[in-house]
Amino acid sequence: MTRTSPLRTLLAVAALLLGALGGGLAAPSPARAAAAACPADDRAQGLASTPVPDSLVSVPRSDGRVAQFQQFYDTTATARLPFVWHREQEAPGGRFGPWERVSAATVGPKSHYVTAVENGDGRLELLFSTYGAFCHSVQRPGDHTWTAPGPFGLAPMPYHGGVVLFTERDGTIDAFASAQSSGGSLELRRRLSPGDAWGPVESLGPLPEPNVGLSHPDRVTQLADDRLTVSVREWNRDRYWQITQTSPGGPWGPWQLCAESGCLSAV
Repeated sequence: MTRTSPLRTLLAVAALLLGALGGGLAAPSPARAAAAACPADDRAQGLASTPVPDSLVSVPRSDGRVAQFQQFYDTTATARLPFVWHREQEAPGGRFGPWERVSAATVGPKSHYVTAVENGDGRLELLFSTYGAFCHSVQRPGDHTWTAPGPFGLAPMPYHGGVVLFTERDGTIDAFASAQSSGGSLELRRRLSPGDAWGPVESLGPLPEPNVGLSHPDRVTQLADDRLTVSVREWNRDRYWQITQTSPGGPWGPWQLCAESGCLSAV
């Protein structure tokens, strides 16, 4: 009679389990990966039960109307996280239409940033934070229904702010956020005009000082020669940095520590 030690038996069982799991696991599909990045609460019935305080965002339209976005809690939701709702003025200076939920995707937790802009086609583009990253949805041509939210590629570190949108004179839209990896720089995505696609994530380059983190920009300015200049506060203290393009739409110059109370306009 041959006896097997308990240790050898345990190791053999573990090997069998690992083999079974390894053979049964498959890489998630791109669709599933995208859905996981913009989680939704499909059990919520779409009720605007309670508005989130101080969450109203107003977006001017090119025709003189105003669009508004606000976060609402839904008493039927599984998670205690709000949803983004949207409404439009029926005419410039007129009354607003009813609130409509953008999607079943949730905002938060911890970070509850929501921002939006009208693109060159007259459609609204929405960005909102969810579980540490930003998701993007845009109105479809024609009926202006909303696309399913998808990952936007900007994900500031915790407590390093949100995404700031800026529209240039030619209609190009810039999206700035603190860098995902360390917070020691800014990252940028651009939607050229004319065009219907956002470009890749670009880095504006690292700060010259180590162990310094940035929040989102507090000011973006387009100069008379169409270059952009960006000023931004450090996320945890009142020091400001500034960076300016060396040519319109071109590369960025070096970071400069400009002031402790704000930055002067570039020349």
